[in-house]
Amino acid sequence: MRTAGFAALMLCATLAAGAADADNIHLYSYDPADAATRSAAGALTFTFRKGLLRNTVINLRATEAPATAYLRRVDDHVLGPGGLGRAVGAAAPERDLYEVSSAEQGDALVAAFCPGARRAWMAFGPLKINRDLKVLVIGAPAKGGPAKLCRALQFSFHGEWRLPPGRTIDPRELERPRFPVG
Repeated sequence: MRTAGFAALMLCATLAAGAADADNIHLYSYDPADAATRSAAGALTFTFRKGLLRNTVINLRATEAPATAYLRRVDDHVLGPGGLGRAVGAAAPERDLYEVSSAEQGDALVAAFCPGARRAWMAFGPLKINRDLKVLVIGAPAKGGPAKLCRALQFSFHGEWRLPPGRTIDPRELERPRFPVG
């Protein structure tokens, strides 16, 4: 009987954690802070899961066009010897590294942000409300060789997309390869 009670308690805790995850999804919109970022990226919206100790970026969307790229957190050893420190410098505060998925418009994003690269990663500083953001784009050259910094994108915080009171984001919507078109 104790085992069944414990299992029920664990099931309730798991379901509550899933609901809490949906409430921890945030969407921050940023405007380009300089001409180079405006030319390469334009305005972007980042979807991320806010955690107790750190945030996890899920995707980025072009705010002014129907383009989405999904990101996956990776360890910096994927960049080769020296990792992130070699690619962007040991003093760079942008330490949260994500690989750009080739799904959706990921390949187009890699081509735009890092011409000639076959793969790309993005290193983020902290995503915080009312704080500007710097994103470092790192690429692996198509001809081989070590990953290198392609560009630094500078963004000014624009705002947070908020849902109406009582509404939450269904976590399944974040996993869909395409959002339904209205």
